[in-house]
Amino acid sequence: MGRLPGFDYKRPFFYMVTVKGARSVSGKTGFAATAQQPPFSRLEEGGALADTTLTPVFRAVIERFHETWWCIEPIRYYVIMPDHLHLIIKMRDVEGRVSLAVVVRQLLKRLEAEGQKALQVSFRSGPPEATRQNRFCSGASGTAIAPLFEKDWHDWIVKKEGQLATFRRYIAENGRRAWLRRENRRFFTEVRRVNFAGREWRAYGNAAILEQPVIEAFRCSRKWAEGGPEWREAMGRAERLGPGGAGVGTFMSPCEKECGNAIFKAGGSLIVLYPEGFGERWHPPRNKEALCAKGRMLFLSLWEASAKKPDNATLYKRCHEMGRLASLGVAGCRN
Repeated sequence: MGRLPGFDYKRPFFYMVTVKGARSVSGKTGFAATAQQPPFSRLEEGGALADTTLTPVFRAVIERFHETWWCIEPIRYYVIMPDHLHLIIKMRDVEGRVSLAVVVRQLLKRLEAEGQKALQVSFRSGPPEATRQNRFCSGASGTAIAPLFEKDWHDWIVKKEGQLATFRRYIAENGRRAWLRRENRRFFTEVRRVNFAGREWRAYGNAAILEQPVIEAFRCSRKWAEGGPEWREAMGRAERLGPGGAGVGTFMSPCEKECGNAIFKAGGSLIVLYPEGFGERWHPPRNKEALCAKGRMLFLSLWEASAKKPDNATLYKRCHEMGRLASLGVAGCRN
């Protein structure tokens, strides 16, 4: 995922960094395992779900990394999830500091090296079932060959007052959200009522998306030419909305649809404003329902479903009203 164009990543800000595990990282050989109970114990200042072979190794590397890289503060806020990591890194205001990209690359290099060592030990000494679980990282000779991390990663620059607390809360709640999704999958596929932008809405999907640290409103005209300046500006914002970010809009115009695809590709979530309304048993098309169940999408409407579909003029008016409310009500910041 591209960094913010033109920004000096040596500046002494807080940065929330998200690193994804490689596709081969899964199940009991993942970075962490889903806990049996909500893991509230250590998440406010770093922590993880239930341990796997990699969890304590990663924790040790993260918590001691500042001892080698003096240009950053100790990493106190992080969470180790089954297939990704969230960390808040603070660059120190010192002479000779390097960019965030250098710091993250070196951290991943250290995590990769120590993680592969731990897996090799587990592979050689574990019981037969552990050997089968760990073979994703080993060749026939027992030499680690599969990387643990994807090459790309995402960052948010924490620049506004009050935003750091929002990012810390987002990190601390990761474990609880994972537990909730595992224990109650229907929670994301039922109609409920939520408050947003000063109004009560009917909601279907993951309502926790409304608490994401960064929410961007997308209102793109059908008149915008593909590749034109307005189109490019909207797409640039969409491509930056990675983990911890969400886009809100109707996603009906061609530009909005492209922005929605870009947000998903970057790892963000969607809040879809639905003008027709829905009743208690409403559900979206099957592919969208699957995204709701995964916690990646939320539908919002100000209206109940009606027996007769509203005419186009009414739908247009509703879209405009919801879009205006969403633009005024988003709580995030632009990065």
